[in-house]
Amino acid sequence: MTNNPKQFAGFITIATLTKLLFNITRRLIYPFAPEFARGLNVELSAITSIIAINQATSLFGPVGASFADKYGYRILMLFSLGLLTIGTFAVGLIPIYSVLVICFFLAGLAKSIFDPSLQAFIANFVPFEKRGQVIGITELSWAGSTLVGIPLAGITIERFSWQTPFCIIGGLSLVCFFIILKIMPKDKKKGRTPETRTPIMSNWKTILKNKQVLCILSFVFFMSLANDNLFVIYGAWLESSYGLSLAAIGFGTVFIGLSEILGEGCTVFFSDRIGLKKSIIIGVSLCACAYFLLPLLNIGLAYVLAGLFLVFFFFEFTIVTSMSLSTELVPELRASTMSAFFAIAGIGRVAGAFSGGIIWSKYGLLPICLISGFCTFAALISILIGFYQNKSDTY
Repeated sequence: MTNNPKQFAGFITIATLTKLLFNITRRLIYPFAPEFARGLNVELSAITSIIAINQATSLFGPVGASFADKYGYRILMLFSLGLLTIGTFAVGLIPIYSVLVICFFLAGLAKSIFDPSLQAFIANFVPFEKRGQVIGITELSWAGSTLVGIPLAGITIERFSWQTPFCIIGGLSLVCFFIILKIMPKDKKKGRTPETRTPIMSNWKTILKNKQVLCILSFVFFMSLANDNLFVIYGAWLESSYGLSLAAIGFGTVFIGLSEILGEGCTVFFSDRIGLKKSIIIGVSLCACAYFLLPLLNIGLAYVLAGLFLVFFFFEFTIVTSMSLSTELVPELRASTMSAFFAIAGIGRVAGAFSGGIIWSKYGLLPICLISGFCTFAALISILIGFYQNKSDTY
């Protein structure tokens, strides 16, 4: 840890709140897309296409994170916060479609830079045996965006306008910028040699030569594909099979948020004690079983919600634990490694969203669950190939 634990704890707190703003911005478009469409007088498809743009920005994250490895995590984190502030204020003050597109592009790009830079920064200060706990704390912001951010945004939109949440996020992100500027510990200088201060492509060549990095990237691709393959159709499933209203489906989203926060909580309290590698293997195995179990539970709403709870609980526990493991694979290039992690996860999510919509419309629920289950099983195989034979590691 740092020489000033209180300062570091304060930084982790404000960094978690900052990640909450990033996550609210990313998830805001899903439940409120019809309201955005009405406010901008465009077709709903024009709004939903922004989701793909937002996810695609994860591909640019590795470039920014490579700069973080070279020039410092603090600079890149502040830069990403600046992008979020500019983007959200812009759409809050200028309500036109093109500005909304730019806003979500900047917000997605900023998140793709901020997340790996923060995790790499934490890895520089926190001993490996405590890293799952600290990173797990910051990842509580993902579930928090569903449990707190989205409901509050809905109330704000209903009372004021669809632009108001963006103005609030912009103001809060500006406040976070100055707080982080003041309290964030300086990057540790690791005495980089000329060999480590290499161009961006050299960073990529280095991390992709690592067998364990390749396996963790394969793992996160299959996990993300499986999850979005189900996530994009669960609302349609509940509506068509059980006649739920949009409000009730929204409650289901809060239910998913609860499962996510419990999964993240288990990462905080148990992953380091069990061991990161063992935790991932247990989590991914149970997640695959939960996918296969869903069709059997499609006999009543309570059973379905229980099945969805299990899927997202095990998914969140596994994916957050894998982030902690990934920070130690190439210690000198942590931000580059983590940005590759998020970039491949983004590709998996785009693939899953695309496949889920097509499969659901043509074949229904059973193939969705089978594909998600087998993809999760492929993720398990990737982890076993990369880590099981390395008995000397400390993961």
